[in-house]
Amino acid sequence: MSRNPSRSRRFRAAAPLSLSLVGALLLAGCAAPEPRGAGDIEALEPVSLSLNDDGAPEVTVDGAIEATEISSRVLQDGDGAELNEGDIALVQTAIVDPESGEVTAENFTQGAEAVFLNEKLKEGNDVLFNMLDQNKVGAQISFFMPASQLGEGATDQLMVFQIADARPARAEGEPVEVTDDSLPSVSLDEDSGEPTIEAPEGDAPEDLVVQPLIQGDGEEVGETDFVTVQYKGVKWSDGEEFDSSWSKGEPAGFQLDQVVAGWSEGLQGQKVGSQVLIVVPPSKGYGESEGHELQDETLVFVVDILHTMPPA
Repeated sequence: MSRNPSRSRRFRAAAPLSLSLVGALLLAGCAAPEPRGAGDIEALEPVSLSLNDDGAPEVTVDGAIEATEISSRVLQDGDGAELNEGDIALVQTAIVDPESGEVTAENFTQGAEAVFLNEKLKEGNDVLFNMLDQNKVGAQISFFMPASQLGEGATDQLMVFQIADARPARAEGEPVEVTDDSLPSVSLDEDSGEPTIEAPEGDAPEDLVVQPLIQGDGEEVGETDFVTVQYKGVKWSDGEEFDSSWSKGEPAGFQLDQVVAGWSEGLQGQKVGSQVLIVVPPSKGYGESEGHELQDETLVFVVDILHTMPPA
């Protein structure tokens, strides 16, 4: 929901480490891994992962990795919760020099990225889906791509992942009593958590309104964080839905300083696990976007905050 018409899409591309995670695993094709790994599992035996006191990953490669196919290996079993389809897995990633073990990039110390386990991921990237679905929180997994599989001029690629947590793809917290009768009421589907927003009545508020509906107890959203949310938006004028992650079948992610002011101000300071009703007047929405179909509309959103992390 960018204020700049030249960036009219609401959501930015995934953070760089996320691109490495998903993009690299897509190269593995459709071969379903065994529970303990895929490809040449034994070739990844030299790889191990430990964490320093500050949470930073330290990778040891005790010998040459001689795999000639894309391969993965579970380095450590997790002892936490199982992940199920429909959950959000929080994944920490380290990109590693396969010869020296030097970590060249990582988000262990920044915050895990959110990966949604759904049928779309399973169909498009079953290697990633199975890597998450077949392990528990706390599992550590190595992933290797030989240069021969990556094209001319490429070098061997090694990544190490840790499943940091699993969360539901809906807000979960304490319900908040809404005392402002002028706001549209919201009801939730008992099974999915998808909200239904009643058509607003009366005059639209002139100022931004932020009304928590469910109070979570997770991390606080920072000013420039990359957030993962479920959301639904309707127009105040007629109650018509114009956008929804629920309708698209998966949560959405965006950086908070690259959306309209109503979203930036409405989500900043809220906690993960919360659900927030945000009423955005044109001045904090698309009012300055000449010719935009929502330029003169006051917008009503219900947003479930699922995850937040500092920008990569």
